[in-house]
Amino acid sequence: MTDISTVFRPTARPEERAADQRARRKRLLAYADERVRRLPVRLLLYTLGCSIGYYAVDLIPALLSYIILLTGDAVDCLALRTVVRREALVGSLNRGQRWATITSALQGITMVAGVSVYYFQLGEDANILFVIGALGLGAVNAAIVLPKNPTAAFNRLTFYILAPFLYVSLQSIWTKSWTPFVMMDVAGTMLVFCMLYMFLAFTKSGINNFKITQDLERQKSEMKIMYARMDRHQTELQQLSLVARHANDSVIITDRERRIVWVNDAFTRITGFTFADAKGQIVADLLTGADQELKAINTIDLAVEAGQPFRGEVQNVTRDGNRIWLDVNLFPVDGPDGEPEYYVSIERDVTESRKLAEQMSKARQAAEEGARAKAEFLANMSHEIRTPLTGVIGMADLLSETNLDEDQGRYTDTIRGSSQALMAIINDILDLSKLDAGRMELHPVSFSPRACLQETLDLLMPAARSKGLELSLRVDDLAPEFIKADDGRLRQVVTNIVGNAIKFTEDGGVYITLSHAEDSRGKRLICEVTDTGIGISKENQERIFDHFSQAEAATTRKFGGTGLGLSISKHILDVMGGAISVDSEVGQGATFHLEIPYEEADLRREMTGSLGHEGPRKLLPGLRVVVAEDNKTNRFLLKKFFGDQPVELAFAKDGVEAVEVVQTFAPDLVLMDMSMPRKSGLDATREIRELPIDQPAIVALTAHAFDEEMQACLDAGMDDFLTKPIRKAVLIDWIAQFQDRRLVEASDKATVPPIEGAA
Repeated sequence: MTDISTVFRPTARPEERAADQRARRKRLLAYADERVRRLPVRLLLYTLGCSIGYYAVDLIPALLSYIILLTGDAVDCLALRTVVRREALVGSLNRGQRWATITSALQGITMVAGVSVYYFQLGEDANILFVIGALGLGAVNAAIVLPKNPTAAFNRLTFYILAPFLYVSLQSIWTKSWTPFVMMDVAGTMLVFCMLYMFLAFTKSGINNFKITQDLERQKSEMKIMYARMDRHQTELQQLSLVARHANDSVIITDRERRIVWVNDAFTRITGFTFADAKGQIVADLLTGADQELKAINTIDLAVEAGQPFRGEVQNVTRDGNRIWLDVNLFPVDGPDGEPEYYVSIERDVTESRKLAEQMSKARQAAEEGARAKAEFLANMSHEIRTPLTGVIGMADLLSETNLDEDQGRYTDTIRGSSQALMAIINDILDLSKLDAGRMELHPVSFSPRACLQETLDLLMPAARSKGLELSLRVDDLAPEFIKADDGRLRQVVTNIVGNAIKFTEDGGVYITLSHAEDSRGKRLICEVTDTGIGISKENQERIFDHFSQAEAATTRKFGGTGLGLSISKHILDVMGGAISVDSEVGQGATFHLEIPYEEADLRREMTGSLGHEGPRKLLPGLRVVVAEDNKTNRFLLKKFFGDQPVELAFAKDGVEAVEVVQTFAPDLVLMDMSMPRKSGLDATREIRELPIDQPAIVALTAHAFDEEMQACLDAGMDDFLTKPIRKAVLIDWIAQFQDRRLVEASDKATVPPIEGAA
């Protein structure tokens, strides 16, 4: 007997093979189009890389490397645009794939050859980190198209992965030394492993998404085929059925004892029993076979005994022993005496519908697993990047406080600026993920909008001054002094808008106006940002709020940027219930109009941090602090942060040590890392809160930036959280405010009047 599941095997029918061919052709064309479309970006990267290499080697080697890179990419794109597209559309799909594979190998070889010119020209002085970085960019570019053409992508990745090991091995053989492996500094090594982890995670995510997409496409094709098959089936029933008003479903007529009187042809087709087989048989005995469990389900018999209709799904056994599901609609037909004389049962086979529902459920589960994998990847990416960045930014801050000459100061500022730019990109990507997933939450507080905007402009003032631009804020007399809203998100939006205005303005200035509006929609803070920059054409004014979009491609090449700032700003304002619009002409500058809804400020509550402090703050003496951090660099960094402060420090390398040190050291404050070996920060906090000791304040040091992780800190018993990378000024200021709050609480307790009659 043939298993019914073989009917739906994906490769069993010509139409399924044709669907698979169409999907492969679509992916190959998409791969070719994307490679050709991204050629200008790769040319820009080649130009930048060879320009950098020019300073390390002579002009001729740099030019040779540039020609090699251009030749390989040009041949690849030319073949994709002509031969591969022609074969995919009207020729042999396999031949087109072979051409794509060959040209991808050629492009990978020329990429390695171009980098080799730089590496072998410098010999022992070659920087392996530069080589890994250049090949890493190529690897990321190859991973982007991996879902569309895995073979071509893995071709390139093979060359990019093997090349650095070959370089170092050859250099070690020539120099008879393994010095290349030990010359990389700790920070460089950390960044290399971080890049490797990000690439592997990105590639794994791409492969999983590719598999999920393939499964969904295959299931979609299967469902189309099944629906087509069901349609054909219904047509055949209408043509073949000559009784019971040409019914498409099985029709069974039984007497009062449920013995079969008559069945139509559909019954025979569904169950395998002919009219001769079924006549006189009891329905339950015929359609349940020897299965006693099915016979025990007597819902239909109970309805018949009560003379009531029945509607529901039941499982039957066909003549071949296959189990099928039927949608049964049974109703009685009364005789002359008013009692049921016959029962008519119209039954529809819903076995395939149930299979479809099950497949849809599996597809939904696969999609949910993909979404969870994406969320886990973003969380891990945040942690793995922020942790080493804490060391990079913190050390750069400490270095800037030492005696440096002019060149050293410039180098230090470059490190700090680049690190902060990387952190801004990470925050933009995480914010975009939160907004797309609907996971962004608002945290309204009472604050001064004037002070909030002025502090934001103070941070952007150096960028404006470096370009000779005027940056000013004008506050309308009607603007509220205090409001209640999410000041952090307001700062983020204003920073994005004003930062863009400074970036795209060469002469003149950027002018911010703060005012107020109130109507039937409620109270709104109005902020207008006007610049004298390049302006935006009318057709591009809507597109600039899309993800990864800028007004023109030339704008990206000239000014840079990810194209996320305006998109994130619009999404944040949507979440806040506000709005953003732009009015601009090309060459005439632009004006961005922001509307931010707000509530009345609760002035009865103290607004923490509303009063600024000039210069670095000095902590009050006597504070005992435990730092629980498994990262050696971060422990060293925090020790340096507290070096000029009158505090007593104790360190723990993991959660188990943290619990022990808290019991012996009796701290006032614990700075608790979230991800530690042996015991996590959350588990350590829960255990500390159960100890019979004077409870310290516990603050999480977390590299996870999602609201769920932050809420988990508070739920575990922590008092607050600080997001990595930790800046010295932010940490010291938070601890100073913590000490201020403790003094206020102690003062309040001391001034509480005694209760009358108390002993």
